[in-house]
Amino acid sequence: MKPHLQVLVFGIATMSCVFGWRGEADLVGDHDLQGVATVRIDLPSTPLVVDTCEPLAPGTCPERLRYAGRILATGGSASDARAHAEKPALVFERDGALARLRADVPLAVRGLIEFEIGAVELPADRNFEFHTDLGDVDVHGVRGAVTIEVGRGDVAVHGGDAGVAVAVDVGEIDVTSGGDVDLSTGAGHVTLVQDGAPRRVFIDARGDVELELAASSDLDLEIRADGSISVQTTTVVALADHRLVRRVGAGTIRVEIHAGGNVTVTERP
Repeated sequence: MKPHLQVLVFGIATMSCVFGWRGEADLVGDHDLQGVATVRIDLPSTPLVVDTCEPLAPGTCPERLRYAGRILATGGSASDARAHAEKPALVFERDGALARLRADVPLAVRGLIEFEIGAVELPADRNFEFHTDLGDVDVHGVRGAVTIEVGRGDVAVHGGDAGVAVAVDVGEIDVTSGGDVDLSTGAGHVTLVQDGAPRRVFIDARGDVELELAASSDLDLEIRADGSISVQTTTVVALADHRLVRRVGAGTIRVEIHAGGNVTVTERP
């Protein structure tokens, strides 16, 4: 038995040396968005912060997608790690009014690299889509539609007047928007504030839900929760366990919530 143990120990020691060095490469991009309505970014794993510039201010907001970050890599030596970091790239593609930024990662360095995007900037009037396996996402100021899919990570959106759709497997969702919203998380809490006119809401969360409505005079409300339900608005004041249904006025604004925890609904002062 002893010779086998020696081989195993040697193998473990060798593997620890192979990935003992780290390297990095800068990642900077600047792409033309003239004629582009929707920008989609697909990355394997990275946190992302999206800021916008205001196209209504002449001369201060070029029609460009700009970003900066770095690629981190491991290797058996400092030079190997650096070489690994330089192999991947972000590829910018256009198809009519759709622009896509995607990762091109050679098979030889998959599992050895990770992207770290510090910031992305684009004009506020574009639609924005982002898809990643892992990473927190913060999107601020986009007036177009916002669509985000994340495997594991927290998502915060401030904007999305044309609509917000967020799907997270594991993570918290925090949205302030004047648009219709469709939010779901398999494990996490959801907070939503309506900062415009009343709009449609659909929330499916395995945790607690907090919702601040813009108004409640025209409402079709249905809430199902594993915990307690509290609604305190100008037209609906109610406490319930597990299920609450209310219709106010014409009932044209649909608000539907499914929660694995407690639900609290209030109204903007």
